[in-house]
Amino acid sequence: MLNTIKTELKKLAPVALPAVLAQLAQMAMGVIDTLMAGHYSNEALAAIAIGTSLLHPVMIFFMGLFLALNPIIAHLKGAGALLQIGSRFRLALIIAVAMSPIAIVILLNAQYILTLLEVDTAISSLATGYLHATVWGMPGLLLFLALRFCNEGLFSTPAIMTATIASIPLNVLLNYWFMYGGYGIPQMGAVGVGYATSLIWTFMFFGLLLYTALTPRYKALKIFKLAHLPSRQEIAEVFRLGLPMAITLGFEVTMFAAVSLMIARYPTEIMGAHQVAVNIASITFMIPLGISQAITARVGYCAGLQDPAAIQIAGYTGIGISALLSFLSAAAMILIPGLWAALYTQDTAIIQLAVSLLFYAAIFQFSDSIQVASAGALRGIKDTNIPMIITAISYWLVGFPIGYYMAEYQNFQAQGYWMGLIAGLTTAGILLLNRWRKLTQFNASIPSKVINQH
Repeated sequence: MLNTIKTELKKLAPVALPAVLAQLAQMAMGVIDTLMAGHYSNEALAAIAIGTSLLHPVMIFFMGLFLALNPIIAHLKGAGALLQIGSRFRLALIIAVAMSPIAIVILLNAQYILTLLEVDTAISSLATGYLHATVWGMPGLLLFLALRFCNEGLFSTPAIMTATIASIPLNVLLNYWFMYGGYGIPQMGAVGVGYATSLIWTFMFFGLLLYTALTPRYKALKIFKLAHLPSRQEIAEVFRLGLPMAITLGFEVTMFAAVSLMIARYPTEIMGAHQVAVNIASITFMIPLGISQAITARVGYCAGLQDPAAIQIAGYTGIGISALLSFLSAAAMILIPGLWAALYTQDTAIIQLAVSLLFYAAIFQFSDSIQVASAGALRGIKDTNIPMIITAISYWLVGFPIGYYMAEYQNFQAQGYWMGLIAGLTTAGILLLNRWRKLTQFNASIPSKVINQH
């Protein structure tokens, strides 16, 4: 058994490590946007913060939709269905083009939400300009996501990592140029960050497009040779798997957003400490998130081979590694929390409050890694509907109510909401891991049904 796990680790690591680095690089670009906007002006910082709070749900939804392509492609890779893989690549690009107008219309009308929230007129105007600027890059973003998850299914995470990391210096350059102006470009402030983001998304898409078109091992897939239009069954499969994934990601994102909105009612120091702690927790979350994408590809590939034993080993190995690494991030939060908080602010009051919240973040590192890794394993066997229900129950019937009770009725304030986060993530981790265990028992008939149902 130990040798089998070592063998799987050797196969998982080359897929997982680039995926983790790609996630960290993608988050780094968001941090860069925030820092550069903050140095420009407080108004620009507020506009970017509000604009991204409306942009991220749109991005998360479409990311969830295209995430279905990872297990679909991985299954076909395991089964050796090369021409069907090429067909799914083309389908992904078609769906990206078709979805772009929907995403654009949503962003062009986002300012009405700001009006309902009674956001300051000046900040609302800047945030609206930022969102309207990102519209130009939305086709590039969706096309990048389509190619990204198709390539993940073929274990080509190094290419995704390269495209993402290479965008970081360009992101800094374009942000500075468009914010402050020069060389024929007017000074645009926060709106300039939106245009820079659009160009970065488009750059990332073309980078991954070149890789997909020129990689020798992809020639047999005939990706860019249109033999026939996608069938209804192929289209339905993407949406049948992708929509539950999009909704599942939405449940978690909206829970954290709701917690932030509730904490925003408290004094500024508490809200600042919460933002610092959430940012640190989000960075550490990129590690299990990247691993989960690799788990999906590995499990999907083994499912395509129709090998239940390999499916089980791939899933449990990935979940185990994710859980082990979570202890490192938890230890960092417990042993040196003040050091991490001090990277964001020099305000002593905020640092002290952030340290107290990081203790709760350390507690949920393990359960958060288990839930995201288990969800990745379940995606690999195309199990998405029940996980969607599990996350809805965990976050909105357990996590948020407990957090609200502890914060508002037991007077724990921000710490109470973080207790709720622990409860929600722990519930999700237990239920999703149990779901995986049941579906991959050797003595059950479910695995063969799962493998062959698509």
